[in-house]
Amino acid sequence: MRLPQWYSEFVEKVDAALDAVMPGGDVELRALHEAMRYSVFPGGKRIRPAMVRASCSAVARVHPSCHTDAVIWPSVALELVHCYSLIHDDLPCMDDDDYRRGKPSCHKAYGEAVALLAGDALLTLAFEVLTSSGFIDVVGPDATCSCVQALASAAGGNGMIGGQVLDISPWPWPGSERVDSGALCRMEMLKTGKLFECAAEMGGIVGGANAEELGVVCGIAADIGLAFQIRDDLEDADSQRDSGRSGFLTAVSVWGIDGARRQFAALMDSARTKCAVLGEAASELTDIIDIVDREW
Repeated sequence: MRLPQWYSEFVEKVDAALDAVMPGGDVELRALHEAMRYSVFPGGKRIRPAMVRASCSAVARVHPSCHTDAVIWPSVALELVHCYSLIHDDLPCMDDDDYRRGKPSCHKAYGEAVALLAGDALLTLAFEVLTSSGFIDVVGPDATCSCVQALASAAGGNGMIGGQVLDISPWPWPGSERVDSGALCRMEMLKTGKLFECAAEMGGIVGGANAEELGVVCGIAADIGLAFQIRDDLEDADSQRDSGRSGFLTAVSVWGIDGARRQFAALMDSARTKCAVLGEAASELTDIIDIVDREW
């Protein structure tokens, strides 16, 4: 699928910025630095960084004085967190996946210990990027602190990590009595949706969004993030990669394949409806919805 020009150009900027912040050249730490780069390049579609940019653009037209170029810092930080999560996700103690993006997963290429530490290093590098003087100078300390708080919250125990704990826990979870859509949506929003919401929140912060605008872009991102994870569950079911996950909670186990597809379509429609509130300013967010929808 042909990507919009703004999207392709921004991904190039993100990749260049990622390359610039990645460590290298230390002979003693070569294995660590190679493992970090191995897991960041080549990347996927960089949809989370694009969400930062699109959310900023959606409100920056209302606030033309904002520094839209500043989105590169939170975009890079978010992608580093995402890449760290993929390394840890693939480890034998987690999903035990041998391949990622068409090549051996990081622990298969560099060993479990180096892979674990490479993930840790990417996570800490993300916050080094987000607190860089270049970002602070442009957006100010208050906006910087807000972005740091948003990313830490989305990635932590009440966000992505919490969702992953639920994901690896056989159903029923302690204290849960029955399979229901509420439990599934909570898990998938924590595991995947929170980083999408964080992307929108940081983009809105950089763009100078007011509370109402921030609520709209975060709502759009929440719909896209949940749809994105439902799509992932559907792809797992189609490829039978989830054949060993009997007893675990997925969109397919709760709704069935047809039901999961209906939920996906409903979330895409909901995101488009929310975009209409922002009018033409949400054109880049609409592009992202189209990308997620058409890919499936």
